[in-house]
Amino acid sequence: MDMDAAVSTLTALSVFASTVEHAAFRSVHGYRVIGRKDGKWVRWERWVERQFVLSLSVPPCREVAVPAASPRILLAGWHGRPVFHEGQAVGTWRCIVAFDSVAAVAPSSPPPPVLSPLVNPQLECLPNLYRDLQKVFQFQKVEKVPQLVRRDAKQQPIRSGEQEKTSDEADSSGSDSDGDPQSDKELAPTVQKQPRANRKHIDSITLVEIAQYFHLPIREASKTLKIGVSILKRKCRKYGIPRWPHRKIKSLESLINDLEYVLDDDSGEDAQQELQKIEEEKQAAVIKALTKRKKMLESEKEIIQQKPALDLMTETKQFREDVFKRRYRARRV
Repeated sequence: MDMDAAVSTLTALSVFASTVEHAAFRSVHGYRVIGRKDGKWVRWERWVERQFVLSLSVPPCREVAVPAASPRILLAGWHGRPVFHEGQAVGTWRCIVAFDSVAAVAPSSPPPPVLSPLVNPQLECLPNLYRDLQKVFQFQKVEKVPQLVRRDAKQQPIRSGEQEKTSDEADSSGSDSDGDPQSDKELAPTVQKQPRANRKHIDSITLVEIAQYFHLPIREASKTLKIGVSILKRKCRKYGIPRWPHRKIKSLESLINDLEYVLDDDSGEDAQQELQKIEEEKQAAVIKALTKRKKMLESEKEIIQQKPALDLMTETKQFREDVFKRRYRARRV
């Protein structure tokens, strides 16, 4: 086969975040390849699975080899064309970006901050991943300065007209009130309008700044950002966040705290009674399972903070329901 004449075109890209290991990501790339074989043009598909270390706070980002003993997302001996969707779980990996031009799967925009070069410049150090993300999202810097200049230019005549009108009214009121020294106080406005947020300040708020307050109720977050609740909701919809993720994050934090209580507070009466009911040979396995569950919840919390539109995993919902039932039975007793 003449490899020099082969042309590859990206047709699918899926990025997965680990629910166990921090900053561990995998990507599955699908390419349509056209090349010559035995003097004829042929077409086939090529699929590649890669693993990366990505983080906004722990540099540098780098590509690592997929461990041979680790379960693959692309299983050995698979047939057909794999199709992934955002939120789908494959083993300990959860899909956070899914694109497939053949299966008509479109990714939600914008991508998570860790996969955006505008937020994470280190992403450009991973050419294989960055090049394909560039084809899917077409990253580009938006120039907002000319728009602001034009807007100010349009508003300036209006403001000057308002000032002229105000000055005219002041002159006329001054001529009418020459004989009454208290008329100026009577004409002074008594109601002060609440100052609105500056347009430049609203436009300057980025997704990274908003994500810092996901753990707060939306009203407290809006006060901290010095904007209104409706403006914050509109900004969230612009960034692909349909609902404020405060409740989901609080729910995960509550489950994590419950597990920490069971794992760490061995001196409590409830923990002692629960451990006494478990057979001694199974205690180590139970503690290991709880520790693993705690790591998965912490990892899922990080994923929700990066991709707030994702729903909680089915296993997490079932685990939360079990916790609610145990609390209810404990209150009844």
